[in-house]
Amino acid sequence: MGVAAKVPDQQQASETGNLHDRDFYTWAVQQAAALRRRDFSAVDWENVTEEIETLGRTEERSLKSPYARAMEHLLKLQYRGDEETEPVAGWESSVNQARVEIEEVLQESPGLKSKRDEVLARGWLSARRAVVEAFAHHAIAGIRDDSMRHREQKRLTREWSQTLPQTNPYTREQVEDSFWMPEQIRLAQRPQSPSSTRPEARREPLTSSSLQCLPCWSTGVDTLRVLSDPSASYSTAASACSGP
Repeated sequence: MGVAAKVPDQQQASETGNLHDRDFYTWAVQQAAALRRRDFSAVDWENVTEEIETLGRTEERSLKSPYARAMEHLLKLQYRGDEETEPVAGWESSVNQARVEIEEVLQESPGLKSKRDEVLARGWLSARRAVVEAFAHHAIAGIRDDSMRHREQKRLTREWSQTLPQTNPYTREQVEDSFWMPEQIRLAQRPQSPSSTRPEARREPLTSSSLQCLPCWSTGVDTLRVLSDPSASYSTAASACSGP
């Protein structure tokens, strides 16, 4: 009776490696079964090693995410304006929830404790970028003109990027401390609000396109007269408006 020929190890490894790319689920099931029965010749060592390393990086990201979120809202609390509409309570709640998540991740993977400072540094970069974008976006929310909104967003992004600290001002102990919150910083000069850069404030000459929102633009003779005045602003145009 003949004996079935054994598939050469190199060919078997090649076929298993291809399965990793074609059908990851089946590959994973087969690799787990091979490891359980100690059939090391059937193990796709290269891909198994890469997948294990990927799992480790995933755990690092699970720690970076709450670090970044905590620092993002610590920055917002510290550099917030004086408006009563600022969601201070929500930011504080987000910080505390992130701290709970940090603690849970470290409990589940104690080996990450040695990586905390490295992960915190990467989280700071994400947090700072998120705050710059959020402050700029919030400030232009009421601008309907696309070109003006784009221009103001670029300006505010640049100015907030210069205003916020370049390096992380928070220690790891502060970020993880359930009872620590930063003092609000009173900036001597905050990035200018877009409301102070509208044509009304800068008294830019008006054009027909900039008055399209006026109710009487299509029929208001007085409005057309205002356009002939190069010093006219939205306020003067609005006072000439005969619409509702």
